[in-house]
Amino acid sequence: MGLTRSNVSPGAVLAYWLGNPVLNPATIVFLGFVLGWGWALLRIVVGVALVAVVAWYGNRYVPHDGVQDAAAHALGASAEPAEPVFVAWLRALWRLVVGLVPEYIVIVFVLGALRSALFPMMTPAIGQSLLLFLGLALAGTLFVIPTAGEVPILQTLFGYGLGSAGGGALMITLPAVSLPSLWMVGKAMPRRNLVVVALIVAAFGLITGALALLFGLR
Repeated sequence: MGLTRSNVSPGAVLAYWLGNPVLNPATIVFLGFVLGWGWALLRIVVGVALVAVVAWYGNRYVPHDGVQDAAAHALGASAEPAEPVFVAWLRALWRLVVGLVPEYIVIVFVLGALRSALFPMMTPAIGQSLLLFLGLALAGTLFVIPTAGEVPILQTLFGYGLGSAGGGALMITLPAVSLPSLWMVGKAMPRRNLVVVALIVAAFGLITGALALLFGLR
């Protein structure tokens, strides 16, 4: 929200938003040590491509003026507050906490309740199925995790029989976006554009899974 109100282009905002978790160096190193450096390299290559495509889409199709106005309204106060900077910062923080945290808690609670349906019991019999691959790309796009949470999730699911395709889909979609983050960023960007961003992330999840299967990563 602060970037959009500061007149940063929508493409740059989207690149920062997705690049922050997808290309996080600490997470990539963690991924390499736990799952192998082939996975880390795949994450870097696909992550850079994903951020580039989303940035291009933002600059081409997201209206700049509307985004800036929405962010200013969500944050409240003008760009040059008359009060001291620290007081203005606390005031803006309070608005964000009051407006976003309850929504975040509710959405995370709902997703947690649906966790068993979004991520079914994994067995070698279903771990390679095409239907599961497609479902995980969608579920990973919506589900929320902490930073680097995808690494232990993948390690566990691989142990129970998840195939490379499903693992590749989750490796990109889980950290990139989630339903709570889409909802919160929707206060500063048109939601129809964020739906497209989510679809782009899901598509890159499918591409990543196909590449992981092609190169035989496990």
